[in-house]
Amino acid sequence: MLYPLLLALAPLCASAAGVAEWQKPLAKPPGSAKCGRGRQGVHYGSAFSFQLNGDWRYYFSDYFPSDWHCDRGELTRLDLGVLDDIVNRIPPRPESHSESKPKNKPASLMLTFPTDTEAEGPLIIEPNPDWKLFHHMDNSIEFLWTETGRPGRGINVTSVEIQQGSTTSSKTSGAHIAFDTPYIGLPDDTYDFLFLATRPRRIDMGRGNRPVDIIDCNSISDFPNIVLQFEEGAQQLLIRPKQYVLQVNEALGGPFMGKCVLLAAKSGDGGEVAIGWAALRGRTVWLDWANTRTGFVI
Repeated sequence: MLYPLLLALAPLCASAAGVAEWQKPLAKPPGSAKCGRGRQGVHYGSAFSFQLNGDWRYYFSDYFPSDWHCDRGELTRLDLGVLDDIVNRIPPRPESHSESKPKNKPASLMLTFPTDTEAEGPLIIEPNPDWKLFHHMDNSIEFLWTETGRPGRGINVTSVEIQQGSTTSSKTSGAHIAFDTPYIGLPDDTYDFLFLATRPRRIDMGRGNRPVDIIDCNSISDFPNIVLQFEEGAQQLLIRPKQYVLQVNEALGGPFMGKCVLLAAKSGDGGEVAIGWAALRGRTVWLDWANTRTGFVI
């Protein structure tokens, strides 16, 4: 299978590149059984899987939108652009008898990010999140919904808090989901406070690469929570230390194997928060094109 092969090769590739975050993605053929699923047969109820690669990013091994991707045996990196492409490939539903027609493509995508870095995550296409089809009809599930013109972008996060005894807060200019990176991009002053609270040892990777912040694995339980406040505090998304700290295991490999890495950084984007996949570990996300909104299961 592809995934064990990727895991076996990840340590070697990570070591050669110096750090997994900046290595080239592992490029191994996905096999004829999966190659090209993204070009045909995408419909409501379709399911794909994504897994963490040696470069600390998630990839599809069974979604290839172009023939040349299959010929080269490449993986498809999970990002918002790829999800846009998936939605655009969904054929329209048969016309209903209703006179009112939705203005947007009636589709939504559900992604669940595992806490375990070795586990695969599912992506499922559904027409309506209210079905809760893949939550076993559990009515206790709560959604945090925010209106977005395009799912995953322009999320109405008004402030970020660091909660540790006392609370420090910074206003933001909004947020967007950054599936293609683990890092949570924070406003400068919020990140500085988190840096003081976690006391990482910074390793300069050179060549213009992002530095790596190593923290004490035994102190994770003492670290603060990060809280994203939506719409003037009406709702909030809680990010715990076990989410924003990556314990690099043998599967990910590389020079940081066995160490703990702080997956937060300065956003450098006008104060807008980047919600990297670290903030979504153990959480389900809905990208709802039908109702122009983004949702998080809380």
